[in-house]
Amino acid sequence: MVINIKRVVTLYIIELIILIFLSVMGFYIGPMFIGRSLLNTLKNELMSTVSLGPDYIFYHNLVIDTLMAIPIIGPAFFVIALVMTGFILGVYVSYATNSLLFLVISILVTMFLPHGIIELLAYAFSTAGSLTFTRNLLNAIRGKESIGKGSVIMLVIYYAISVLLLFIAANIEYFEIISLKGLLSKLLS
Repeated sequence: MVINIKRVVTLYIIELIILIFLSVMGFYIGPMFIGRSLLNTLKNELMSTVSLGPDYIFYHNLVIDTLMAIPIIGPAFFVIALVMTGFILGVYVSYATNSLLFLVISILVTMFLPHGIIELLAYAFSTAGSLTFTRNLLNAIRGKESIGKGSVIMLVIYYAISVLLLFIAANIEYFEIISLKGLLSKLLS
């Protein structure tokens, strides 16, 4: 029962690559599939998080994280969440500025503001737990090992770490939003 940090770091790097790739795709081809009205709805939801506070951010991200932690299907939710985040970011930048430089800045801000680093790391932990448990489950089905209490405890430990990280990330994100509120209003208008 050892946390596989190498798997977590690998998933974190995969997250970064997927976000970059899909943001670029969203920037170039996204406006063909997503209209301005849907984007305006998403923008309004983002701006409403300022008044709802860090608990709302935490619970929203916790739902996504919990889906990622489910054995067998969790990795699919991992990919879906990244696809939606990256692609929508690219589409938004395409509509807002149509500037490749602004896209690069937006990707860097999304991935490397303190909340982004912690949030992506949390998702990597929950997905790593899901993958580890799924591997153990498949080995049990093949008769190579059995699923015991240790496998379940390991899944819970990965998930608990991710929940703690998400709580920290939500509070930092709320602080960032409040601190950057004026700048965000100008960028999102």
